[in-house]
This record gives sequence, structure tokens and C-alpha cells, in this order.
Amino acid sequence: MQKILIIIFSCFFISKLSAQVVFNTSYHNLGEVNKADKKYFDFTFTNAGKEKATILRLEEPYGIDVKFSKKEILPDSTIIVRIKYTPKKKGKFKKDIPIWVNVNNEPITLTIEGDAKTFNINESTECPEIKVQTKPTEERKNVKIKVVDINTKKPIKNATVQIIWDGLNYKALQTDKKGFVIQSLKWDNYYFVVNAENYGAKEKDFELNSENDYIEFELGEPTEEEVIAAKEDTVVEELVVIEPADTISTKELPVNLFAPNNVVFCIDASVSMKQEGRMDLLKASMIELLNGLRPIDKLAIVTYASNVTTVLKSEYVTDKAKITELIQELTAGGYTAGSKGIKKAYQIARANKIEEGNNQVIIATDGGFILKGNDILENVAQNYEKGVSISVVGVKNKKTTVKSMSSIAETGHGNYIHIESYSQAKKVLMDEIKTNSRKSK
Repeated sequence: MQKILIIIFSCFFISKLSAQVVFNTSYHNLGEVNKADKKYFDFTFTNAGKEKATILRLEEPYGIDVKFSKKEILPDSTIIVRIKYTPKKKGKFKKDIPIWVNVNNEPITLTIEGDAKTFNINESTECPEIKVQTKPTEERKNVKIKVVDINTKKPIKNATVQIIWDGLNYKALQTDKKGFVIQSLKWDNYYFVVNAENYGAKEKDFELNSENDYIEFELGEPTEEEVIAAKEDTVVEELVVIEPADTISTKELPVNLFAPNNVVFCIDASVSMKQEGRMDLLKASMIELLNGLRPIDKLAIVTYASNVTTVLKSEYVTDKAKITELIQELTAGGYTAGSKGIKKAYQIARANKIEEGNNQVIIATDGGFILKGNDILENVAQNYEKGVSISVVGVKNKKTTVKSMSSIAETGHGNYIHIESYSQAKKVLMDEIKTNSRKSK
């Protein structure tokens, strides 16, 4: 299982400019499968590089049939991978389908599961043909990215442009001698991280639509605010750890050094989290933490906006592909109802408490909490007495909100954590979990 997870996440991470195939999801649950149900699901493969990619071969477990809309994937194009399961008996099923692509070092493993309530021994196992639409199913457009010197306005050659999409590093590009790079993308929200040698880095959120297809970065000496943000970055002593020989530890959390974790995320999904790339930074941070968690760790996700929603019930971290998909699908909209979200998160944390483990709620928000005349602090104190701590993550929040966030963290014997940049997002949550789950000597 660990090998499959490594494969899945390596396919998502684009660190080279050569071809690389990424996918919309690696997992789908058909749910209850009855006689009239279609019994198949369409995955998509997208070539995120500059070279043509080719499907080489695949393994089809019993009952599985696979069809491709095409076997060759041109740069910046997408193909459909249709997978059908035809049950020949009742009961639950789970099938892994490895697919080898010439530009990937390891196979992409897709998983389909469900619960067959009926079956027909004579039913055809053949997957339906894929009818390719003549019109595109999604709008795409070239976005033009320019990088210049903040003082001279001259173009910067070979600047690195990272495109973050739903918390994952989707593209890594370089500017030409005129400081430009052009990339075809679907209409959506993105987060750009741009840096160049001797210039430092700049970050910016970007929405690609019919009227917005140009973004410019000025690199140079950091501003006063960036210097302050860098100083606020949490620094945790790194442990020098020999690669674990057991099958439970991860490189970040060896079982001999860190206790099991019961973590409940309480995510602000109000409309303001859409702005300034806040949700992208949070997703990147959550996915980075997820990669380092172990099968002995539990994770749950609660969101709050106009309503409180349990996105992921508390479960052991054994299916990272599924949880990654849930994180990527987080959206923002509505007003903030933080008090109700915190109460729900605590309820889940207490119900899934790990004795002698780190039981922790992590609130992630861009705004402050109204504490006057509110029962939040009282609720936080009571839950700490029951063995659940709380930390607060401020995502590009204003300085005026720090006081209320810190009050909650201090009352709940946790920490206030600030995320202002992509580099911070990639480390702060794991640092926090290490701090709270480290075993005493």
C-alpha cells in the first residue's frame, strides 16, 4: 500500500520541465451497484509537460475492462480513461488498475470500488465506447506570464514559475530571454510562485477567465511586510533520523519518536478564503501534512461557512489518495460561523480520542473570532481538560485578527501559526504536529 501511495503522489508533483501525466483523481467509489446502474467511471489523464506521452500497457483485474479515448496524450491535452467493473457476485469490491505511461517512472494506479447489490452472470463485461465530443468540455486559454526586475523593469530570463492548482504543484516553467512564458490552462483559480537567482520570490493568486489572461511579477528586494512575515515563520528543530525499517513510520514521523495523532481540521470556508490564494495555500499545507502522516494517525475535516459540514469523518490515514481528493475539492462561500464549527470539531476529536496520543483540533481561517459575549474560550478550556488541545492557523490574515486567534490557541494549550507564503505552507503544519506529538525522552 505504501508503494502505491508513493506512486500516486509522485505523479502529482511536477518538478521537471519534461512530460509528466497527472490525473483528476485516482480513486472512485461507485457506491451501491444495482442492475440498471452504468457500472463505470471516467478518469482523466492530462499531459502537464512539453513532450508527447503514450499509454504503454495496463493490468486489468478480473471483472475490469478499460478503454481510452486516445493512447497518445499531446502536451496540455487530456484523454479519458473509462473503467468498468461488471460484478459476477454480490458484495463489496475494490480493484486497483496499474497503468504504465512512457513518461512516468512508475505506473499510475487507479482504484475503483463499490458494493454490488445485484449481478447477472451473462452480462457483458465490455466497457462502453467513449464518444469524443466535437466541442471542448472545458474552456482553456493561454495565460501570459511576465517577470521583470522591480527597479529597472528589464525582463528576467530563466525565472522559475510554479503554478499551484488546488494545492498541488501542477506546472514548473521558465521564462525566456524576454521574461515571458505562456501556458495553456483551463479557466480556474491558480496560485503562482515565481523566483529567480539573486532576486528572491514573489507569490500571487490568479483567476483565468475570458477577460483575464495576463499576470506580471516584479522581482527584487523584499518589502518590509515580507521581511516581517519571514521572521514570523515558525522554526522547529529538525531531527536527524535514520530511514525507518518498519512499515508504519514515515520519514517525518518515526514511531519511536512521535506518538499517534488524532487531528481534526476545522476549516473556514467563508467567501473571504477565496481571496488572495488563501484556500490554495491551505490545501498545499494540508496535503504536505497528509503525506507525512502514518496509518496509526487519525484525520478528520470539518468546514464551516453558512453551515457546518463534515467533509471527512475521523479515520486512520490509510487511503491518502482519497483524502487528497477531498482536500482538493474544498471550496469557499458564505458567511463565517466559527463557533459552531469549533464545537463540531471538538465533538469528533473527543469521540475518536487516542489515549497517550496527540489529540488536537486545528482551526484554519483568515479572520478573527468574536470572543466578547461568546462561549468559544470557555468551550476551548473545557475541551483541553478533556484532553484535546487546539491550534489556530491564520492564512494571510490581518494583524488585527492575531489577538483573538492567539487567545484561542493559548487557552487551548496550542499555538498560533501564520501562513503568508507557499514555503511556509509547506512546513508549518508538520512542524506543529511534530511539536505536539513528540514523545518525552
